[in-house]
Amino acid sequence: MGRITVGYQDAGLHPLWLTNAGLRVARLLGAESLWLPDHFMGFIPARVWNTDVTSVAKLVHSPDGLFDPLQVLAIASCRMRGVDVGTAVTEAYRHHPMALAQSFVTLDHISRGHAILGIGNGEKLNVEPYGLPWGKQVSRLEEALTILRLLWESDGRPVTYDGRFWQLRDAIFDLPFYNGRPPRVWIAAHAPRMLDLTGRFGDGWLPTLKATPGEYRARLDAIRAAAASAGRDIDHFVPCQMAVVALGESRDQMVDLALRSRLGAAMALLAPDAAWKVIGKTHPLGDGFGGFYDIVPPRITEEDIDTAQREMTAELLLTSMYAGSPSQIRDEIAPLVEAGARHIIVSNLGGMLTGGGPKDVWRLGSLIRKLRRL
Repeated sequence: MGRITVGYQDAGLHPLWLTNAGLRVARLLGAESLWLPDHFMGFIPARVWNTDVTSVAKLVHSPDGLFDPLQVLAIASCRMRGVDVGTAVTEAYRHHPMALAQSFVTLDHISRGHAILGIGNGEKLNVEPYGLPWGKQVSRLEEALTILRLLWESDGRPVTYDGRFWQLRDAIFDLPFYNGRPPRVWIAAHAPRMLDLTGRFGDGWLPTLKATPGEYRARLDAIRAAAASAGRDIDHFVPCQMAVVALGESRDQMVDLALRSRLGAAMALLAPDAAWKVIGKTHPLGDGFGGFYDIVPPRITEEDIDTAQREMTAELLLTSMYAGSPSQIRDEIAPLVEAGARHIIVSNLGGMLTGGGPKDVWRLGSLIRKLRRL
């Protein structure tokens, strides 16, 4: 079993000093990778973001005030050498494959070989509200990864490609790689077609949804099978897990805070209808609602929040996040390491519920240390 490494995802929200401080502190606490989301808007409806709900609103004016991740990561990689930097995650709706190819090779030079293109099939909130076509998510990603590979393997020769979503005619990519190697590509995948793409194209796997050890092991096996079918050597492939955590004194404390908070209700809306059905209820946004894939927060009403707060349960909340003390969260994640996970990325939402402060920093450091010892 290889050494377990740990990363940190910051929210990437205004003010800039807070985002920079979050990344720097995480690095000092032992994080070996730093990540930012690539979003136009956040997952939390602005209507629940006020000082009556969370004291963090005194400092962070909006859950939608998101910085461009690549520019912030470029600065971070100059200030903190030797740390991996990446997006968790971007997609190929707002970014042409050539733009991704150029941007991440550039970041790889700035970071001296530490850039990771974290990419998935997208979320509706970043696409449809801005007038971009939403649909055929996996097919679009497959084509984008195909083009990315063609460009990176072209050696400066003209590339022509007649695809469903993009057409290239004598396209040139001639930016040399850092140390002769392209940036790594980690793919956010959960369903069969996405797992197949990860095996065929990925250097790492970056699942963002909470999974049981059995689910994790089966999905990793599917990735390995796809890689074998494609004739790919994945000896250096990195199975990862994004852990959305609510760090506090205990699991009971954090679940209780979430159940009594409108922020907790907003988080419950991010669970898909299938998770609501497990607790015997229908998603407040309707049958078949896909959760965070489908949500567009400005369209969430007060009634939707009221319904979610009234109907949600601890079981529902814990389907999508890890809650509790550093030891409790470490113990819950440990079976994923037995199932094959080798890199854990921590994204802490607990401060929104507790108000943040020095104790949150201490708990984050404690969790990072405990995970690294797994």
